[in-house]
Amino acid sequence: MQAGNYSLKWLGHWLFTTGAMLFVAGSAVANPALGPVEVLQSMTDTLVEIAEQDPGVVNDIPRLREIADDVVLTHVDLEGLSRWVLGKYWRTATAQQRAAFIAEFREMLLGNYLRSVSAYEDNAVRFMPLRNSGHKDRVVVNAEVDQTNGPTVHVAFRMRRAGDQWLIYDVAVEGISLVATHRSSYSQEIRNRGMDSLIARLRVQNTRNSQEEAKLLSVESE
Repeated sequence: MQAGNYSLKWLGHWLFTTGAMLFVAGSAVANPALGPVEVLQSMTDTLVEIAEQDPGVVNDIPRLREIADDVVLTHVDLEGLSRWVLGKYWRTATAQQRAAFIAEFREMLLGNYLRSVSAYEDNAVRFMPLRNSGHKDRVVVNAEVDQTNGPTVHVAFRMRRAGDQWLIYDVAVEGISLVATHRSSYSQEIRNRGMDSLIARLRVQNTRNSQEEAKLLSVESE
């Protein structure tokens, strides 16, 4: 599996974990008294109950999209994530290009989430205590995921404080950063073909994925 796909697969699994729990325990996330580790831990503790009550949620595309679109992605720093992914090209992009990229990148992450969660398994997650980084508004939350059919995987959630919330702006799985992976490939594409070409390609890819999703829903409804 390529590095980028590996990182995105795990991001999709994480989105299901946080998404399902935010659907039930969203008020806990908004509590400014909770630190980043406590927020993620409270989400994980709730997952077991939700999975037991509704095991079929991983195959319910409309509900998964609603959870991710309305709840989960509101807790991801999409503008910051996009800014880091584009790197120096963010500074030279127009306001229209920035908005278009954020929209298509968001849809790409959402589409990956929908394709990944059907393979989700109830893996045990342990969050490590925060290390003193010397920065009050940016932290890295390290976690170990014990897979039921594989080795333990290390995941690092990079988070920043925005008001009274902690937002995710990068996820690294076994050292493979979502931001770094896409920055490398997107930078080359922008150099060769330009920003508008990248946005157009993402739009085509997202449209194709949406059409495949619609076909799947149509088959399931028959």
